[in-house]
Amino acid sequence: MFQFLLFLHGISVMNDMFEDEDFNDYFEEEQDRKAAVEKYETMLKAHDSVYFDSEEFEFIIDHYTEQNELKKSRQAVEIAMSQHPESNLLKIKEARQYLLENDAQRAFELLQRIDRDDDEPDYFLTLGSCLALLGKSKEAIENYCSALPFFDEDEKYDLYNAIAYEYQRLEKYDLAIDFYKKAMPYANEHDTIYHEIRCCFLSAGRDKEAIAFFQDLIDQNPHDSKAWASIGDCHRMRGQFEESIDPYEFALSIDPSDIWTNTHLADIYYDLGRYKEAIDTLEEALRNGVETSMIRAALGDCYYRIEDLQTAEENFHKAVEINPMVGSGWAGLGYVLSDRGQSQKAIRFFEKALQLEPWETNYLYSLAAEYRKMNDAEMAMQYLRKIQEQTPSDPDAYYYIADLYGEQDKIDEAINTLVYGLQQTDNDSALLYLLAYAYFVKSHRDLGLETLDRALAADFEAYPDFLEFDHEFLANDLEIMALIDHHRITRDHNSNTNIDLPS
Repeated sequence: MFQFLLFLHGISVMNDMFEDEDFNDYFEEEQDRKAAVEKYETMLKAHDSVYFDSEEFEFIIDHYTEQNELKKSRQAVEIAMSQHPESNLLKIKEARQYLLENDAQRAFELLQRIDRDDDEPDYFLTLGSCLALLGKSKEAIENYCSALPFFDEDEKYDLYNAIAYEYQRLEKYDLAIDFYKKAMPYANEHDTIYHEIRCCFLSAGRDKEAIAFFQDLIDQNPHDSKAWASIGDCHRMRGQFEESIDPYEFALSIDPSDIWTNTHLADIYYDLGRYKEAIDTLEEALRNGVETSMIRAALGDCYYRIEDLQTAEENFHKAVEINPMVGSGWAGLGYVLSDRGQSQKAIRFFEKALQLEPWETNYLYSLAAEYRKMNDAEMAMQYLRKIQEQTPSDPDAYYYIADLYGEQDKIDEAINTLVYGLQQTDNDSALLYLLAYAYFVKSHRDLGLETLDRALAADFEAYPDFLEFDHEFLANDLEIMALIDHHRITRDHNSNTNIDLPS
């Protein structure tokens, strides 16, 4: 986030030179810089020792850092400091080198030993970057603001963004939005800055203001596709999926090659179960020359959902061909093979996907499911335990572990798993229903009724799924059905008392 600020020193140098509008001075300095680098590299090749003045070393160090050749810039810094140990400007370059090497603490300690130079923007930029990386946002902002006067207004884009970002970290969203707005006129692309502004509004709970902000941009420029997409994003992040569709459609009518908008719109249709519309959106993206591994995998998933396994497989294969390092394509092929009853082959694809994306618990669930199909309970349990380790607050892990124990008639182990899972998941209703059933199976009737009472209070609408655990047994139990009826009557009564009657 902050390394770009380390190169603003180049802007400050150019700014000083162009104050006199003397292009010849700039040209001469570029020649001096080139000559210094050539002289330095000749010295290295000859294994010689040559004296350079401090300004030459500044040119040399900047050249290598701009080329991202950090080993060479490190060597140049060390030679420079050996020849000019008292140079504050070179010490700032050394601090910047530490920053580029991801050692903000050493950079900060070095800058503390340098006399503050109120006329040197590099000092404030480098110190500000150190403080930001060390999590000291308030102090970072102070230094960034001290650097601002050294730059013309159209050169302040990166600084405005950096200041806004630190205010965002401090949860001072109004100030963050103000500085993002200052940066907006100078942004080449608006994706990132719109995203940050949207996040500030939404984090502050000002959802309607976010939409109003982007609507105002659209009123000024109806062809701002990113503003339209941002309104869609606002609705999507609020869970208003239907409301997000039109803004996304408007955005794509302006810029049909926008990968993220195509993907987000397809995701909305997918989440709404409108798979054919998701397919139309993704295939339109392909017709507009937008083809990525992500889009091919998403298209394969949609075809899989409408049970067109052949077309799904073709798209998953293309996803893997485009980028074999993305797990979704491999996993998609695993799902197709699983549906064809080829569990051994499916497992190989799920393992490949997991190798590429070890954080993706869906692949662990898929592997557990395949081993369970093959009646290999031990391997299935291993993968479910991995999910429990990775995501200890995920109720599904405990549910499937308990269910697997139940399948093996290990009801006590299932009960212990569910009791522990409820402690980790804040009394998840699905776990409560399964635990109630387990108690009934073990003839712990009182515990079963007590747990079922808790489950009905947590999520009454889910009771039909509970009855399906063993419909003949549970639905014919008078006490169980009486408890369900009691909760139904209580719920209906509460619903009626909440109705506003006309006066």
